[in-house]
Amino acid sequence: MAIVILEDSVASKIAAGEVIERPASVVKELVENALDAGARRVEVEIREGGRGLIRVSDDGCGMTREDAVLALQRYATSKIRTAEDLFAIHTFGFRGEALPSIAAISHLTMVTRSRDADAGTRVVAAAGEVTELEEVGAPPGTEVSVARLFHNTPARLKFLKRDEVEFGHIAEVCTRFLFSHPEVALRLTREGRDVVQHPGLPDLRSAVTAAWGKELAAAMIPVELSLPGMAVRGLVTGPAVHRATRSRQFLFVNRRWVRNRTLTHALE
Repeated sequence: MAIVILEDSVASKIAAGEVIERPASVVKELVENALDAGARRVEVEIREGGRGLIRVSDDGCGMTREDAVLALQRYATSKIRTAEDLFAIHTFGFRGEALPSIAAISHLTMVTRSRDADAGTRVVAAAGEVTELEEVGAPPGTEVSVARLFHNTPARLKFLKRDEVEFGHIAEVCTRFLFSHPEVALRLTREGRDVVQHPGLPDLRSAVTAAWGKELAAAMIPVELSLPGMAVRGLVTGPAVHRATRSRQFLFVNRRWVRNRTLTHALE
């Protein structure tokens, strides 16, 4: 579906935009866009905890030149057309809506090519304004590079933590996507070194192995239950493996990560 600018009557019913609180927020939005675009491979590159560079590449459907420009405008989306569509969304978000929010507080470069196009498009935006637009050679898919995050919002930049802490948040976001979409190949690198690399297999245990290692993955017990209107499946550890916190408890509803006290208590 092509990207269009929403009518004011629809746009007013949506929150003012994605809230980019820290580098992990950027990674979350860009990976969600990649998955919504049908990507089978996603690569995330991080430098300086996300302050220096965040680059997310995918092999999804890509965008045309026209869509690439529209995607950097407020309330541009390929997901909905009317207010009623807000109650029937089956994707992670509004393709394009996160991009202007990110571009407004960074130096953003996007290279994209749709599968049926002969050439790709490179668009550069600084502080929300498009500064470059050109035709380039590129593989099908989209690559978004975000540099100098929060350079024009020093208050937000001031409250970022050490690189190790910010990267920890990024790694957790990537782990969520790894567990919810194990069939999608995922690679996470930090300062040029692989941190997580998963080839993309429809097997949750292989995803756990990539994230937490073979020993823990081998110790996990499969859980599966089907009831009218719902199904529960996943992996849990036995009583011999325990931790002091819930940091390694991940719950998903319809492949979306959730934090819900009722579900957590039910699991325990």
